[in-house]
Amino acid sequence: MMNKKILLALLVAGVFTATGCQNTSVTQDSLVSEEKSPPTENVFSGVVPCADCAGIETTLQLAKDGTYILGQTYLEAKNEENTFFETGHWVINGKKIVLSQQDGQKSYYQMKGENLVMLDIDGEPIQSSFNYELDKVKPKKLAGEYSYFADSALFTECGTGKRYDAAENIDLERGYSAMGVEGGTPVYVEIEGYYTVRPSMEDGLFDNAVVQTGKIHFDKASSCHTKK
Repeated sequence: MMNKKILLALLVAGVFTATGCQNTSVTQDSLVSEEKSPPTENVFSGVVPCADCAGIETTLQLAKDGTYILGQTYLEAKNEENTFFETGHWVINGKKIVLSQQDGQKSYYQMKGENLVMLDIDGEPIQSSFNYELDKVKPKKLAGEYSYFADSALFTECGTGKRYDAAENIDLERGYSAMGVEGGTPVYVEIEGYYTVRPSMEDGLFDNAVVQTGKIHFDKASSCHTKK
């Protein structure tokens, strides 16, 4: 029981650290809140093998309250609907993470350092030379274009063009407002943060989301195109 409590504490303890205020620059770096809330989730991601596609892009969000969201995108899949989400509750059983869906179906992951390794339907190691490991997501420098209009915040990543919901980031909203641009106009920004999944505003749906954890640098004189 003591080992289980220790493992649970290690897993749910966040490694995401908040930073203090930045100096103002000619591009009006936004001020980052001095007190950031402690992380309420751990996120793991990777691309696991797929029998009839290029791979399954997988994001697993384990919330501190014992719930989870699993998002899977089938890369280069032939059918139009290629992204799926599931939710449920997670627990630790020894060194395994057990995910339980609402209908009782279970899936299993093995703890491997900070990462997780997908197991088979019986909770045993998959006998394969392919990689089934999901890496723990940590904050890093992200570059993209941010826009905010009518309570809708969007971050578009420069490298991939992927769009992420950014509604939960008050510091980004404040920094964007300081730029003095018309609402909805994309502004180039570099932030410290990470990607995750979140419930959508529409019931039963989910969005890929970005979470800002540290420094923010807006530059309305730049864009993803000029930064290539």
